[in-house]
Amino acid sequence: MNLEHELETSTHLAVCAGDILLPYFHNRQYESHKKGERDIVTTADTASEEFLIQGLMKAFPDDCVTAEEGGKFEADHSRTWYIDPLDGTVNYAHGIPQWCISIALFDGADPVLGVIHDPIQDETFRAVVGAGTWRNQSRISCNPGVDLRSACVHLTIDFDDEGRQVGLKDFELVAPQVMRTRSIGSVSLALAYTAMGRLDAVVHRYAHTWDYAAGVILIREAGGVVTDLFGEPYTADTLSVVAAANQNVHAELLALLQQPSL
Repeated sequence: MNLEHELETSTHLAVCAGDILLPYFHNRQYESHKKGERDIVTTADTASEEFLIQGLMKAFPDDCVTAEEGGKFEADHSRTWYIDPLDGTVNYAHGIPQWCISIALFDGADPVLGVIHDPIQDETFRAVVGAGTWRNQSRISCNPGVDLRSACVHLTIDFDDEGRQVGLKDFELVAPQVMRTRSIGSVSLALAYTAMGRLDAVVHRYAHTWDYAAGVILIREAGGVVTDLFGEPYTADTLSVVAAANQNVHAELLALLQQPSL
């Protein structure tokens, strides 16, 4: 599958979106408002999203585009772009330098291209099905030999009642069995970090296609494994994921997560 043009274009757009977001971040010159009980959207999100949608629609007018903040363009085509114009908005709004732009392309039911750009670190992670995963100009891979006891696992304890309860259960089951746990406030970055071995696994519940899809293809092409919490293949409808550097860590995490709480 030749997606060179799609990769070049989406990478360029992600980097340019980062250039839009950086001045807002450094100058703290944006407005924010709630989009949920404890969730926010900023004018920076909106500016980034509008730029990305327009760029993709111009470059690929026959493709569908869906974005986190409500932007959507329907077309009579099996390919769909999913955009998170600013993953880690709460970090961003509080001046915490861990956030990114995420772009993924689905062809039918499967993600075939992913780009995650971190403007703060000047890191761009990208992958196309069958072509490996790259960070800037270097090819990267998951930690193939890591085991669960030596793994650093990203866990999220969410803010609503259900998310908090299951997140605490996940922590209770997983934390005693691994080396360390982390939560950085951006699941897209966590997945990118797993693809290059900074993290060894991610357990995340209740997110959306634009949060996961780019990271899924990054991890797959870097040698890792991603499914839902029952071991079923990832699709655009998957709300919770278990991603791991290798099959063994993935299988052990799935087994832990199926246990009753202690």
